Amino acid sequence: MVADYTDLEAKVARIKEIETNGDKITHETLEALNKTFITPIDREDIHAIISNLDDILDLIDAAAHRLLGYRITEATPDLVAHADQLIPPIETIKAALKLLGNMKNSEKVIELCREVHRLEHEADVVHHAAITRLFDHEKDPIRIMKLKEIYENLEESTDCCEDVVDVIESVILKNS
Repeated sequence: MVADYTDLEAKVARIKEIETNGDKITHETLEALNKTFITPIDREDIHAIISNLDDILDLIDAAAHRLLGYRITEATPDLVAHADQLIPPIETIKAALKLLGNMKNSEKVIELCREVHRLEHEADVVHHAAITRLFDHEKDPIRIMKLKEIYENLEESTDCCEDVVDVIESVILKNS
């Protein structure tokens, strides 16, 4: 969306559609969890993973809606950098979750979790630099408030990625 900052309304609507689908999957997963007697991993861990994944989508959706609602007319380089920082940890989580079904993959899963921690740290560096630049260069206090909130939504999304892998690491430890 921010790489090609055109047709924002349609892109925000698409993000909302994805977020709503994520809510549906979360609800269905939690319903199935409540009906299942034996689960492959602890119920609490399944609940934590799905809830944290849902939080990632919620924060991305919130940022997208704020871009539109706050009438941000162009993507700043720092906005693009924040958005770019989300893709690698999400893809890495996806790979880790695919491998989680077989504990023989535990070393690879832990390696992927470490990569998400590293990526989250990189995202923190990008975020801190972006906030510094925002306060150093932006003169409009209202725009500062708007962009800061959007940047923070995106940074919190990467924090939620780390929350997901914390649970995955816990699952590996419990089942090793």
